[in-house]
Amino acid sequence: MRVAVVTGGSGSVGQAVVGELEGRGWAVVSWSRRDGVDAGDERQVEHAAARLDRWDALVNNAAVLIPRLVTETSAAEWDETLRTGLRAAFLCSRAAFRRMGPGGTIVNVSSLSGVAGTEKFPRMAAYVAAKSGLAGLTEALAVEGRPMGIRVNAVSPGSIATPMLALSGAPKEPALRPEEVARVVAWLASPESAPLSGANLRLDPS
Repeated sequence: MRVAVVTGGSGSVGQAVVGELEGRGWAVVSWSRRDGVDAGDERQVEHAAARLDRWDALVNNAAVLIPRLVTETSAAEWDETLRTGLRAAFLCSRAAFRRMGPGGTIVNVSSLSGVAGTEKFPRMAAYVAAKSGLAGLTEALAVEGRPMGIRVNAVSPGSIATPMLALSGAPKEPALRPEEVARVVAWLASPESAPLSGANLRLDPS
């Protein structure tokens, strides 16, 4: 049975991804603070990774939004946003690269807010920075993963009907459902999406 790790698996999108993968026959492990694994903590990630007997897919989904104008954002809030949304993806991807064999896949859940040229909204500078960094990280990881036979892609949804959307200040409609995003993530994680790597698929609800 193929094994997938989903970071932030206790959130709305994370739960949908876990459910979609399990419905397709995957064994899924969720890494989130609620599950006892902080994906932004190096020691915890390495400890959790060492417990896996096999590892076929990683979904970097963990994210946090602390809505603040730049002038009101503390350094601690900025660091926490990038720690959860970008440092965690680095730590988990590094662990996956060290343990996955050929055929492994990494899927980064980014956002249209991190895509150049798309509309940005106030009070989201740290979140935008994290998601923009995740988009760039996807391309860099795809290059490094190619010789190992590991594919790395990203999906960048627009508005998703989750509690985070209520915090963002972005338009509430139209919005994707978490289950719609999860289907795309599961496809990217599966062999069916081969040989695609280095792509960032935009999911625009409009």
